[in-house]
Amino acid sequence: MINLDKIQHVAVLGAAGKMGSGILYLNTLYLSQLALKPENCNRTFTIYAIDQSHERLQALMLYIKSLLQKWAEKNIIALRALFAERDDLIENREVIQAFIEAALALIVPSTRLESAYDATLIFEAVIENIEVKTALFSKIKENNPLNPWFLSNTSSIPIDELNKKARLDGNIIGCHFYNPPAVQKLIEVIELKDGNKQLSEYVYQFGKELGKIMVPANDIAGFIGNGFFMRDLLFGIEKLKQFKNKFSFSESVLLVDTLTRDFMLRPMGIFQLMDYVGIDVCSFILKVMNNYLSENLHSELLISLMEKHVKGGQNADGSQKPGFFTYQKGRIETVYNFDKSMYEPIEQLLPKVQEYLGGLPENQSWRSISRNKEKSELLSGFFRKMTQSNTAGCQLGMEYMRQMKTIGKNLVTQGVTNSDEHVNTVMITGFHHLYGPINEYC
Repeated sequence: MINLDKIQHVAVLGAAGKMGSGILYLNTLYLSQLALKPENCNRTFTIYAIDQSHERLQALMLYIKSLLQKWAEKNIIALRALFAERDDLIENREVIQAFIEAALALIVPSTRLESAYDATLIFEAVIENIEVKTALFSKIKENNPLNPWFLSNTSSIPIDELNKKARLDGNIIGCHFYNPPAVQKLIEVIELKDGNKQLSEYVYQFGKELGKIMVPANDIAGFIGNGFFMRDLLFGIEKLKQFKNKFSFSESVLLVDTLTRDFMLRPMGIFQLMDYVGIDVCSFILKVMNNYLSENLHSELLISLMEKHVKGGQNADGSQKPGFFTYQKGRIETVYNFDKSMYEPIEQLLPKVQEYLGGLPENQSWRSISRNKEKSELLSGFFRKMTQSNTAGCQLGMEYMRQMKTIGKNLVTQGVTNSDEHVNTVMITGFHHLYGPINEYC
């Protein structure tokens, strides 16, 4: 049973950011339903939304309101049960409005870190920088008399490092949400070996109540998701280098991206995925992991791209910034040529790439199979035909899949996770792959 005294007053650091806003919404959803239960009528629940800009916090409140509206419209039956004692609420719209008002009333926007000194639970979603994170944690620890629990959304930094540097006495857990947290089902949970067990129980209950899929990972830099993704992208970059003997840089990028999307039935090719995450973010995660692991996880290409101000990532409105590709309404429009420092139209590059790769073994795509109830059979048939084909695309696709299986298996061997199933769950749920890398297809 969770001690409500410990979770009544929550602070979200970086609340107006891409990850923080979703984490704030989930906390608002969770606490508002607790607050509306009759047995909690005498309790006060508070969520401090902390960020650096008043303007961003104002926009944040509108965003949270819109998400609450959508959730309430889909869950009106559950809301009517929560408001069962309110005889004045007749129409559904009245119930929805009452819920939104009650939920938003919990949030206290603030640009002052001092607000976290009154919180018992700290969700952290700031920049992936150990110095920044530990400075914030240390300051809160020193000035907060309530001995708060800390939940870090770090995607790569070992939790024990944060615990030691900020002297948190084991009251911290890794709670890695996937982007966007309001929608993505996956949360990677990274517990300390001698960490606070009550905190762990709370995290799993929190996730269960919100319908999340919780996957435990061991406290090794990068954890499961980035542990796999970073090695995946490094392998893609190595293939790019190999193809540069026959193709231009831009053709090589398009070739590997097409291979990893179409021939491996993924939602995005590896370079488009790097653009989505951010080339700068990928490079920084590699640097973090490289600091803690014995293998060489490093890419000069990503560093050189950043020097040319090719960084990827998203604009405030969700549109994609230029990276390996430029985009028009979500579609790839041009491909970056590193050697010429310019973007080239995809139409000029596709014919040569398609001729080299050859056709797919079947007319299937990630989208068509993801919507089909016979997904397992379709995947088996697709990859069986790939193994029987002599085209460059099919042979390279199977080579790439074998490497992905090796990467997945190594995560288990290296102790990042305790099971093949956890690797597959993270890649299927967090990255929306149709199948896990540890499979029998290759």
